[in-house]
Amino acid sequence: MGKRQIMISFVLIAALVLLGVSVSSGHNNSGANFECMGCHLGGSGDVTIKIEGMPKVYTPGKLYKLSLILDSKMKSDLEVQGGFGLQTDAGSFVVLDKKNTQIGDNNMLTHTKEGSEFRKWKFGWKAPAKEGDVNINVMAVAANGDFSPAGDEVGVNAFSIKSK
Repeated sequence: MGKRQIMISFVLIAALVLLGVSVSSGHNNSGANFECMGCHLGGSGDVTIKIEGMPKVYTPGKLYKLSLILDSKMKSDLEVQGGFGLQTDAGSFVVLDKKNTQIGDNNMLTHTKEGSEFRKWKFGWKAPAKEGDVNINVMAVAANGDFSPAGDEVGVNAFSIKSK
């Protein structure tokens, strides 16, 4: 690396520090990415993630009303119970419960601050207009409620849906 590149790198890093810009990929109290395991660690139990109402075979263009359920024996000390992030490679998520769910970065469905008080969330998924297999990926956190990432449990799951 040349002197010029080192100097440019130093200036950029210094500018970020001085401006208080975060370069972290995580999101406080949200599931807007799949980096949950980077911070939430230490839980000792299993986390099961289910989606109720998801068809095995979808009808193109149809709206499905679904529920994401995070099952864990982790008990929360306070109101914060958990959070999630859902991504799909086809179709689109629809917010049915604006108080507890939202569309975040990269069209990821996630919980709101109020939604972190639950471990079950309702949402819609509109099937794509064209036929083809669909994958839905989810990462969820069962929080212990201490407002730190320590001792929380993280689960991941992937679901596939066939077209008619």
